[in-house]
Amino acid sequence: MGYRAASVLIALGIMGSAMADEVTTSICEYTKLNDRSSLRQKLEDANLDLRTTYDDIRCGDKSPLRVAAESGATDSATFIISKVGKRAITAQDHDGMSALQWAQKRMDSADASSKAKIASVVNLMQSKL
Repeated sequence: MGYRAASVLIALGIMGSAMADEVTTSICEYTKLNDRSSLRQKLEDANLDLRTTYDDIRCGDKSPLRVAAESGATDSATFIISKVGKRAITAQDHDGMSALQWAQKRMDSADASSKAKIASVVNLMQSKL
């Protein structure tokens, strides 16, 4: 599947396996699609606090903020940062880079159209520090 959080939600007894998989997949997809409203609604419906579950949510090998940066999803990024705080921007991930460092590196190697999308989220992250 490529999404991780379901096992954490199941282990905590928050929800069953199928529902946990669906919630995690939806969080990642809504982030990518820049659908802040659906992202917020999915978290509310699942009774999840993004601040406490954020570190366990993986979209493939990426954090939700990295997915937002890669997709140029500024509304999703704004929502994530507002709920999780600066930690979403500055915490080191499995590769030793923060979301901001990762996005900057990704932006530097991107083609022109992708560079512009990523830059919008990089600028947002920098403004929140």
